[in-house]
Amino acid sequence: MLALTPRPLQTAGERALFAELARWDTGGAVRGAVVASLPVLDGPVGRRISDAVLFVPEGLAVVRIAEVPRQRGVVTALPEASWTIGPEAGRPGEVLQLSGGGSTPLDGLMRAGMDTAVRLRRAGLEPGRIARLTVLVGDLSGLVPADGDLGEGDQVALLETRSLLLGIARSARYTGVANPRLWTTADVRAALEALELDGRVPTTQELNGEGFPYSPYVLRTPELLAPAAMAAAVVGTEVGGAAPVPAAHHPAPHAAAPEPLRPLVDPAAAAAVAAAAIRADEEAARAAAPAYACARDLAVAPPARPLDTLVGPTAGVREDESGGIGGLFTGGEPVDAEPIASQPAVPPARVEPPAAPPASGARPVAVPVAAPRRRQRSPRRTALFVAAALLLVVLLGLGVTTLFGGDDEASAGASPSTAAQTGARAGTGGGPQPGQIETVDGRTFVLQRVQSDPTCVGNAYGTVAGFFAATDCAGLARALYSTDVGGRPVVVSVSAADMGEQSGALALRALTDQNGSGNVSDLLREGVRYPGGPAQLSAAEYASAVSGSTVTIVETAWAGPGSTSSTADLDVVASTALALPLPAPVSGG
Repeated sequence: MLALTPRPLQTAGERALFAELARWDTGGAVRGAVVASLPVLDGPVGRRISDAVLFVPEGLAVVRIAEVPRQRGVVTALPEASWTIGPEAGRPGEVLQLSGGGSTPLDGLMRAGMDTAVRLRRAGLEPGRIARLTVLVGDLSGLVPADGDLGEGDQVALLETRSLLLGIARSARYTGVANPRLWTTADVRAALEALELDGRVPTTQELNGEGFPYSPYVLRTPELLAPAAMAAAVVGTEVGGAAPVPAAHHPAPHAAAPEPLRPLVDPAAAAAVAAAAIRADEEAARAAAPAYACARDLAVAPPARPLDTLVGPTAGVREDESGGIGGLFTGGEPVDAEPIASQPAVPPARVEPPAAPPASGARPVAVPVAAPRRRQRSPRRTALFVAAALLLVVLLGLGVTTLFGGDDEASAGASPSTAAQTGARAGTGGGPQPGQIETVDGRTFVLQRVQSDPTCVGNAYGTVAGFFAATDCAGLARALYSTDVGGRPVVVSVSAADMGEQSGALALRALTDQNGSGNVSDLLREGVRYPGGPAQLSAAEYASAVSGSTVTIVETAWAGPGSTSSTADLDVVASTALALPLPAPVSGG
C-alpha cells in the first residue's frame, strides 16, 4: 500500500487512517494500492465531502474519513437514510453525528465522485466506474451490515485492518465489473497529475510494485477503451444484459444454456482497421519529421524542465524518465543515425503528432500505439519483419506438434469424470503439489488437490458451459486449498482459465460475475475429495480477477462447524486467495 500525503494532514481521522496504511508498508504484502490525500471541498465554507482517492488496478474510489467523536457503539449504515448508532446491533439507536455535521456521508461522496470523473475526463482520461468508500473513525464496536456493502458502489469500513481490506476489495470488485482495461502505471501517474497532487508523483517502479501493470503510455483514453467496451457490451447483450454488481455469488446449477456466442471482433475487419491506422500514423510522422543536413544535427538539447505525462492517442511517455521509450529501456545507448543526403539545414523543432481519428465506417479496435520520437521504419522493412515473424511462428508450431502430438492423441479420449477420479493428474509436475503450504497476507493455505485440463468443455455448468461450447479455453487449472478462520475450517476452490486473449478473458469474467450464470466446475463438484473436506461448496463467497488472457475464479465456503460464521470472513479469504499459485494449464494444442 503506497500512502501519499503531500500536504500536512488536517484532522485526527486522517492521521489515524494514514498511520494504519503506513503500517502495512509498501508493496503487495498486505494489499497493493495507492491512497493519495486529495480533499474535495464543497460550498462557501469549504466543507469536506471527500478526503482521499484510492487507486487499485481494477479502478478507483473516492474516500471519506468520517469521524464519530462523541458517540460509541455499533453503527447501522443505510443507503438512503440517516445512519444510527446504538449499544448493540439490531437494537434502536440514536442518529449518528459525524464530525463537521451530518449523519451520512453518501451524498457528499457522490458529488466528490462526479467531480473526480469530470476532472479526469477533461484531462483526456476515462475513469470508468468510481466506487465510494467511507472509513469510520471513533470508539466503534461494530458495523451493520457486517461486510459494509451498501450496494451501487457504496462501501463502509471501520478503522481496523480486516474491515479496511474488505472495503478496498469490494470497491475494486465494483470498479472492475465490465472494466475493459486495468489501470497501468502511466494511467495512475497521469490521473494524479490531473487531480493536482502536490509534490512528487510516484515513480513507475513504485506503482509497478503495487500491482499496476507497466506501461509507458496512457491507455485509459476514450479512443483506446472504446473497442474493449464495445466487446463487453456485445457479451452483455448476448448473455442477457449488463452484469450487475454481485453482492454474493450464488450459481444456479441448472441454468439453461444460451445460443452459441458470436465472435466479439471480426478478424478481417480488425486487421484492415489496424493496417489503416498504422499507415496513417506513419504518414503523419513522416510529414511532421524535420529534414537535417547531417547525422550530427540529430542531437537535440534536453528540455529546460521535465515534461509532464502526455495524454492522447500518442499516449504518455515522460522524457525525464524514459528518454522517449521508458521502462527497461531507460538510459540505453542511442542508436546511430543513418547518413542522410545533403539538404538545407533546418533547426530541430519539437512537433507533437496530431491525434489520428478512427477510420470512418470501420468498427474501432484496440490498436498498439507507437511510441513518439522513434525513427520510422520503411514499409518494406516492416513487411520483411512481419514475414520473418510469421515464418518463425509456423516453425515453432510444427515443432511443438511434432514433440507433443502423440501425447495429445493418447489423452484425447480422456473425459473430465476420469480425471476427477484420479485427482491430481499428470501435467502438474512443474507447479505446486498437494501438501504444499502457501502464506498470503499472513494467512496460511494448504494445497489439498490440484488438476490441469486441456479444455473447459465439460468442466463448467449453467450459462458458462454454453459459453465454453462456443468459445473453448486454451487450458484450465484447478485446485482445492484448505485454511481456517477463527479455528473453523474453510475450503478454497481456485480455478484459472486461459482464454488465449484478453477480450475472451474479460467476456468470461463478465459472465461469471453475474448471479445465476453458473461457473467453472470446482473439483468438489467433479467428485474430487480430500481428508476433512466437504462434499460440496455450500453458501460460498466469490471473487474473480483477470490477468492478461487468464481468468482466476475463487469460491470459499465453510468446511465444518465452528464458533464464527461471518460471510465477511469468507469474502476476505476469497479476495486473498486470488494470489494462490496454480500449475500452468495443460494446452489443448
